[in-house]
Amino acid sequence: MKRAFFLGILSGVIVVILLIRFFPPGDDFHLDNPFWNGLKDFKDESGASPVNLKSAFRLMVSPSRSVLFIIGPSGSYTDREISLISGYLQEGGTIFLADDFGSANSILRGLGLRTRFTGHLVVDPLFRGKAQVFVKTVDFSGQLTQIESLMFNYPTSLQVAGGEGKVLAFSSPFSFYDDNLNGKREKDETQGPFPMIAFIPYREGKIYLVSDSSLFINCMLNEGGNKKLLQTVIKNKKTIVDVSHRPAGTLLKLKNAELMVYGFLSRFEVRYSVFLVLVICILLIRFKKKKVIPEEEIESIIESILEKHPAWDKDTLIKLKKELGK
Repeated sequence: MKRAFFLGILSGVIVVILLIRFFPPGDDFHLDNPFWNGLKDFKDESGASPVNLKSAFRLMVSPSRSVLFIIGPSGSYTDREISLISGYLQEGGTIFLADDFGSANSILRGLGLRTRFTGHLVVDPLFRGKAQVFVKTVDFSGQLTQIESLMFNYPTSLQVAGGEGKVLAFSSPFSFYDDNLNGKREKDETQGPFPMIAFIPYREGKIYLVSDSSLFINCMLNEGGNKKLLQTVIKNKKTIVDVSHRPAGTLLKLKNAELMVYGFLSRFEVRYSVFLVLVICILLIRFKKKKVIPEEEIESIIESILEKHPAWDKDTLIKLKKELGK
């Protein structure tokens, strides 16, 4: 019974470990998330790899041959992280900063730029998708003139400082700031067009600002010309994505903990120490001495049995006694 219980517990633990290992994460903007809110299709299309700006001392890529995507950041960037981003741009890197209501302005502020994400929700009753929060952008210029339309999902807009950058895409004149979220334009709500994508030269590098963090998630990548925009920006460059400013869900935390444990157990000295402990435990269990029943106790047991069952054969009980005494 105890053995079956132990095996059941062990099997359950193994199943949970395998589920944590192989079930994909469902976190927003996660590169391995295959669900509607993930970036699995983006990763497959661009060959993107993650980078953690919080722990990196430098980006291990050639800045002029790569594009750093910062998508929907949460939490302010530190001075050290801003310095890392600035250094990457200084060496000719390209940054694609996509945000709506996150913390991208802390990056712009840290880089000494005056352009900002406004934080106003943009809706368009005419140029829109299947849902009201889908906003279609059809007015392009510069390097985006070959794109016919882009589909935004719950976007904000940009406030581009004069002389600092160039607007590459506007919303339509029918768009407006839906500040009270009722889907209708009120008298005090500003009407478009609004800047939706901007390009800012920065030292030797360049920055693309996009007023929607959801442009490349799985459910939006194939909408309008969204995929074409991605291809236009990355071309043949290596794609890296900052993952340091995305909150991790429970499953992702368990995955990370599992990887840490696996990494610890994979160390040479730990691996063989665990193996030695297992061998010792198995030997202790295998060669554990059986409990020896005293002769007097066996004799007492036989006598008590005969008292209750006088018809039983004593010789058989004596043989049993010898077996118990082994």
